[in-house]
Parts: sequence; structure tokens; C-alpha cells
Amino acid sequence: MRATTAKLKHPSVAEAVCEFRFSKGVSYTMVAGAMWERLRKRFPKSEVLPTASLLASIPDEAMMPQVPHHRFRSERPNALVQTGPRLLTINVLPVYPTFEVFRRLILDVLKHYQAVAEPGNPVRVGLRYINHIQSGHLGESLDDYLNFSLTYPNGLPHPPQEVSARVTLPFGDLGNLGFAVAFPARSAAGESGALLDLDFSWSEPGEFDLKRFPLWLDKAHQIIYTAFTSTVVEEIMNRMRGERS
Repeated sequence: MRATTAKLKHPSVAEAVCEFRFSKGVSYTMVAGAMWERLRKRFPKSEVLPTASLLASIPDEAMMPQVPHHRFRSERPNALVQTGPRLLTINVLPVYPTFEVFRRLILDVLKHYQAVAEPGNPVRVGLRYINHIQSGHLGESLDDYLNFSLTYPNGLPHPPQEVSARVTLPFGDLGNLGFAVAFPARSAAGESGALLDLDFSWSEPGEFDLKRFPLWLDKAHQIIYTAFTSTVVEEIMNRMRGERS
């Protein structure tokens, strides 16, 4: 039985991403068109990214950065599927549609990609939530938004003009949580707040058995959710839940 997480009435998710990286598969020239045929009813808008032209002449097996070449869009939910040589990402944008919706989307798109690309098992899987945290008032420091402390020598100017920090937390065989914060940070709409970027991933050596991916996905989400709710200050969490402070 999967762990459940409370649905927030006012989520702070700026973008959530599930990413797969593979070491093999059929030629990418066969992948994008086949994925478009399978996804076009749900993702009616397609886009060829500039990298598709820039890297078109480079063989798939070349040691090049794995970047998206094609993008497919849907409006409900506000989501993207991106493909590239040995690469698949599923992204959701505001308004975040709940994990259950995101989860079903991930598993469905992955199933289509497996049928088209024949990639075998991935060498990296990741689940990432980028949050823009806003306060009910103009917060003046990071601790107005997050339970996160940053110390440095008293002989240097205080308070800092900007804060940016990242730590990596191990979770055994499941993977690692990349935990990053930044303040001040502005949203796409220009609103000021704090950035909380939570990126849980498993990567090689070896391959990830995709048969266990649904269970891994649930555990990764639970870890991210726990990190999120324990980091955001209670006043802001209450407002996200729709409760009065």
C-alpha cells in the first residue's frame, strides 16, 4: 500500500520533473515520431527544440550531454513530455495537479517510451520538485520562509544580501536527495519569495530495474514531501493547506 500525502489547496510547485536516462536503445531518429503518434491525443502540441538541429549529425552513442530534442505539450494537466537520445522527462507546471495525476502520467508515458525506444533499464532515475515559497507578508530573510539555518563568520557583513546553499542527503539503496535553497528568488510572474529545490535521484553504477520503479517513485515522493513539510515554516504550510494561521 502506498503512503499518502495530504493535498495542498495552494501548492508552491513551480515545476515537477521525472527524468530517465538510459545507456542504450534504438536510434533516436525512430523515437520522436513514434512517441508523437502515441501521445498526440493527450499532448496535441509538439515542438522541435534547437538542440535537435545542432546535434542531428552526432551519433546517439557519442559521449554528448543528454538533452531534450523534442517536446510535447498538454493543457490539462499543464504538462510536458520531452525526449532526446536516451532521455525521457515528464514535467508538470502550475497548477500542480496532485501526485496521483502526476504518477499516472509518468507511468503511462514511460510505458509508451519503453515500447518505442526499447531502452532497457535506465542508468539514472530522478524525481524533482522545484518550489517557489511565498509569505503572506514581505519576508526579509530566509528564515521567514524556511526552517533552514546558514552560519558564517561573524566578522563578515550580516545579514547576507543573497543566500544559496545545497546539501546532498543519502537514503541508502533508494538514492540521494539534493536539497537546495535560494533567497531571494522571483517567480515567473515576478513575485518575491524563497526557492526550495528537492531532487531525489538514483544513478549508476549498474542499472535500475524498472520493474521496481512504481514503488521507488512512491518512496521518492514520500521523502520529498517529508523534506518539504518539515522545511517550510508552519505559518506558510497552514496557508498552503487552506488553514488559518
